[in-house]
Amino acid sequence: MAFYRICPDCGAYLDPGERCSCHEERLIEMERKEKATAFVEKMVKEERNGQLRLAV
Repeated sequence: MAFYRICPDCGAYLDPGERCSCHEERLIEMERKEKATAFVEKMVKEERNGQLRLAV
């Protein structure tokens, strides 16, 4: 008889007491996307006529 549980979010089979890493991976991915968005917003400026310009 096997003793394990299944993560309700990703379906991974986990040992007793083991924590699933899917939550950590999601947080890391969200942080990476937020940093990329902030970088683009910092580097791209919109002019009055609607054109985008790189702020160098």
